[in-house]
Amino acid sequence: MGSRSTALADEFQRAVAEFTDAVESCSDAKWRAICNAEGWSVGQTAQHVSGQFPLEMEYITAIAEGKPLPAYSWDDINGKNDGRAGRNASVTQADVLEELRTGAASTGAYVRALSDEQLDRTAPLALADGAMVSTQQLIEGGLLIDHVRGISEASDRRAKARAAEPTNGEA
Repeated sequence: MGSRSTALADEFQRAVAEFTDAVESCSDAKWRAICNAEGWSVGQTAQHVSGQFPLEMEYITAIAEGKPLPAYSWDDINGKNDGRAGRNASVTQADVLEELRTGAASTGAYVRALSDEQLDRTAPLALADGAMVSTQQLIEGGLLIDHVRGISEASDRRAKARAAEPTNGEA
């Protein structure tokens, strides 16, 4: 465990805490509102974040431990996401909050225990056209910290835009 891994784990925990606050503050109506291009509700989108940690960890642990990366294509990933969203159409805030707490605790502990050598280890990422990426880049980038924050920010922007739209022919 080094200062870099501690800083990354702390940043991840902050992102999850912010996301958790957003989930806890949702009214029932907002929880059911459609918030993204996929047609998912806020609840389904929140579960996408809370349920994604195991898949994200497949990539992070593979690079950190010098093992082959999962061979998923974007079609595979999108299929997993859509399937999980369909199974979680009526997911509750309590379910998402529990999954967030549990998943974030184990993910954060793993990240915190990484050495600088593991953070610097690289591998070609097929999902990025074979670009060489490091464990740290996956943690900071779209797979972990930025994924939590990006979903939260994008959903919030879409919800605000929809709330500002006139309804019933009002102008």
